[in-house]
Amino acid sequence: MTTATRKVLRVPSAVTRANDPFRRFNPEPHQEVRPPIAKAKTLLEELRQRRDMLRSMDPEVAKTVIEVTGKMNFFQALVLAKREGKLIVPNDVHDRILTETSDKDFLTQFYERTVFTGTLIIYEEPDTPFGEQIVYSWKYFDDFSISFTVPEQFRGKTNCALVIDHPDFEVINLGNNRYEIKLVDEGGSGSDNRPEGGRSPCGSVIHLVENFPKEYLGRYKYNERFRIPIGENKSVKKENNRIRSLCRSKVSYICLVARRYDTLGGRWNTNIFHKPWFDLGVVLF
Repeated sequence: MTTATRKVLRVPSAVTRANDPFRRFNPEPHQEVRPPIAKAKTLLEELRQRRDMLRSMDPEVAKTVIEVTGKMNFFQALVLAKREGKLIVPNDVHDRILTETSDKDFLTQFYERTVFTGTLIIYEEPDTPFGEQIVYSWKYFDDFSISFTVPEQFRGKTNCALVIDHPDFEVINLGNNRYEIKLVDEGGSGSDNRPEGGRSPCGSVIHLVENFPKEYLGRYKYNERFRIPIGENKSVKKENNRIRSLCRSKVSYICLVARRYDTLGGRWNTNIFHKPWFDLGVVLF
C-alpha cells in the first residue's frame, strides 16, 4: 500500500510580518484598567436632595407628590420618617401650598387636621437671651424634658428663634423621660453642636431667625426663607397673603412647627406651641 507523504507548509515569520498592517506600531505595554468607583449616596444626602427638589417645585406640583400619615407625636414622626427613609416636609413648602394654591377641596381634605412640618424651631421666652442650653419641659403623666445645646455664635441673642429642617437633626433618648436634640452628621449619627477648631459644624444647618415675635398671638410679616412670622404685630386682615398668624408658647420651646387649613383663613396660621406628645398628622416625601 502506497503511503501518501503529507507536507506541511510553514510560512516564514518574516513573510507574515510583511503582510501585517500593524507592523509599524510598537506593542503597547499592558495597563490594568480600574473600573470607575461610584460613591454611594448616604440617606442623609438623598433626603437633602429630595428637600431641595421639593422646594424647587411649583406648589401645584408639590402637593401631588407628598403624603399625609395618621396621627402621631413628635417622636413617632421621626421614627416613621427614618424607618421609611423619607423626608418630613418643611414648613416653607407647606406655606407655599397653603397660600399659593387654589384647590380648596384638596386643602380641606389634606389639612383636615393640624400637621407637624419638618421644621424644628427652638426659642426662649420673650426678652430672655440664649444661654448655653435651652430646656423645654412639660408634664404628661410624668415630667418630660427636651434640651438643645446652643452653639456659641447664637448665645446672648434675644427674641430670636433657631430653625433646623429635617433630616438635619435627631432626638437622642437620655433616659428618665429626658431627650436631647442633636445635629446629624454625614455618617447619620448625632454630632455635637459646639464649635470645633473655631468653626461651628452647624454653620449651614442651624439658622437664626431674628425679630421673632414676643406676643403669644398675633399677625406678622414672615421670614422669606422659612416662612416663620417675624417683626411687629400687624393690625391687618388674615386674608393678606403677606401676613401670617402666629400662636407661640409663652416659655422656652423646642418642637416642630405645625400648620393647618380651615375655611376661616387658617391657611395663614402658623402654630408654634404644640407639645411634642400631641398627636398630629405628619406629611412625608
